[in-house]
Amino acid sequence: MVSLDIYKVDDDPKDERAMSFLLMDEKENLQLESGEDFCKKLGVAADAKIKVVSVFGNTGDGKSHTLNHAFFNGHEIFKTSAEQSSCTMGIWAAFNPNNNVICLDTEGLLGETGNKYRQTRMLLKVLAISDIIVYRTRSERLRTDMYEFLGMASKAFTKYFSTALHKLALSSSPQSLGPAVIIFHETLNTEVLKEDDEGRKEEDIIRERFGRSKLELTAYSSLRYVGIKTSQPPTNFDSLRNALICELRNTTVRSPRQPTLVFEALNALNAKFNGELSSASNHIFPEQYFTCMTKCKSCKIRCQLSMGHLDYKEDHKCASTCKYQHQFENKVYLCNKCYVNGRQVVVDIKTQTNNDSSWLGLAKYAWSGSVIECPYCGEIYRSRQHWYGNKPPEQTSVRPEIVHIWSDGGLQTRGPTHSAQLVLDSVTYITDTLASFGEQPTKSIKSWMTDKIRPTYWRPDSEIIHCKSCICNFERLELKKHHCRNCGEGFCNACSKHKMPVIGRGWDYPVRVCNGCRDELMKLQRSNGTTEIVNPRVTSCNTEPDTTSSAGSNINNNNNNGATTGDAEADVIARKLAEAVCNTFSKIGAVVEYPKDFIKESARPSYWVPDSEAPHCHSCKLVFGCPEELNGKQTVQQRSVTGNTTPASPQSPSQSSFLAIDRRRHHCRACGNAVCAECSKHQRPVPERGWLNEVRVCDKCFSNSN
Repeated sequence: MVSLDIYKVDDDPKDERAMSFLLMDEKENLQLESGEDFCKKLGVAADAKIKVVSVFGNTGDGKSHTLNHAFFNGHEIFKTSAEQSSCTMGIWAAFNPNNNVICLDTEGLLGETGNKYRQTRMLLKVLAISDIIVYRTRSERLRTDMYEFLGMASKAFTKYFSTALHKLALSSSPQSLGPAVIIFHETLNTEVLKEDDEGRKEEDIIRERFGRSKLELTAYSSLRYVGIKTSQPPTNFDSLRNALICELRNTTVRSPRQPTLVFEALNALNAKFNGELSSASNHIFPEQYFTCMTKCKSCKIRCQLSMGHLDYKEDHKCASTCKYQHQFENKVYLCNKCYVNGRQVVVDIKTQTNNDSSWLGLAKYAWSGSVIECPYCGEIYRSRQHWYGNKPPEQTSVRPEIVHIWSDGGLQTRGPTHSAQLVLDSVTYITDTLASFGEQPTKSIKSWMTDKIRPTYWRPDSEIIHCKSCICNFERLELKKHHCRNCGEGFCNACSKHKMPVIGRGWDYPVRVCNGCRDELMKLQRSNGTTEIVNPRVTSCNTEPDTTSSAGSNINNNNNNGATTGDAEADVIARKLAEAVCNTFSKIGAVVEYPKDFIKESARPSYWVPDSEAPHCHSCKLVFGCPEELNGKQTVQQRSVTGNTTPASPQSPSQSSFLAIDRRRHHCRACGNAVCAECSKHQRPVPERGWLNEVRVCDKCFSNSN
């Protein structure tokens, strides 16, 4: 078995080189001036090749005793004591010439010290210049202080010492990896770590414990565990010696170096990382244990009051100033006049004053803009008070103040900061409710009126269930029915999106025709060699009309009888008049719709995602759009794949479900994202956003609130 060459002090009892000396005191002051003094004190040649072994551990665990027995045959090279006071303060050094090892004895952890932070920094600097460190522990079980010290030392070496050592202008190449670690664990009654039933070695078990504690070991070149159970003294150090000699002979990572380089590295690190450290204790008691856990979402600072203060109607409080973040809207306005008079009155930018009704307030908002109203001073600001030259409210009426946004909302509920959107929501609710009551009777009356004024060759609306081309179901998919002015059949918008004159049917201006009739009419135009389209009254849209229906009979009769153009014009004159009236009302509706859309866009809360940036649902990625648009996209995709314009086969259940889903765009009042109806089925108040009543929220925000 390989063993250390123990230095026998008895061979030369007067040899002062065998005694240890103080290298660095407890205040991080080096006791030597140069590397030559260091070599002279050790009694080693300046060009000798050595390695550095240091020992760490808690006070009273026998660090000095371990070095004496591992390297010096038990002789008291490093001072030991049986007293309560520690005998090792600072860093002590001695040299073992038989193995060319500089031994460093360190100040014990958890002992009495003037400044524990300075002590820790000193130990980490010694660890950084060491080739092998021995962590000595006599605890019955491995304790967390060992894991924390080694984990902290690894992080410090990786983040600070490794870079500093690389930048030193030393003649030898710096080491990228830290020292090898030997954990020397001695117990009295408890069994030491052993290989478990799953075949994991002791070192693997220790690494797993470091991982569970979220501590790293990446800086160390190797990790070795040496455990002994000493039921009867003295301690047997043979296993430790064997581990040491294996690491000393391993030169794959860290090679021997000159002692002057060791001193220069320690001196350079000591010069770089120095200065006074506060000795104030950084204990987590009592703040972390008993203060409120709520944090401000904007500045991430905790509330300074005690836990449970909300039960006594005391709101969150923090002395530090918050910072503004746009997504939290944590800026409030104080009335300027009240502030001068000694009152801090928070005011909001609203659509209407408290005395205005919903409709009157909305009209004033459209004309004069938003309003700021103080409960003491009344109306103090209008955004469009004048035709031009309107100043922002901060310059005239209010003063801004940044407030904390607590993660649980706190006690203070914010007012209706989105009053314009609240009014629009209520108006939309009323109109939708009234429209739902009159929707079915209106559809019936409209269908009856359409049939009364339709041309005789048109198929009646009551007989049109599916699109003649793509076979989509109008009722189930909520699609509008359109008639081709040439063949008279019913089509969806996607299958009849073209317009051209149909002279043979009495339409001398561009009107809607189905895709099939358009192709046939274009062919007829090219064959005649004229730009004027003079077409017969035939249906040539690649779809055979149902001859059993009345519309089919009318079409055949018209074709067989060869009615004149004058008869055709008389046949469609009622429809022409109806379309003229409808077009007039449509244009009026578009004019009325514009200010409505303008008000909706201006009333939108600032944290809402704009409609133009939200083409699909934020949660399920469902594409938004009306059935007409979506059906057109589906039809174009199908025809681009098939490459023809023939009528499509009946839609599959998946295609029907694609169009039948509610694809209207809604906004979550909590996060502001655009979501579909299926992903926003819940309602709850959102006081942190200014919504005091139950409003729509997405499923994710609803589950987070629970």
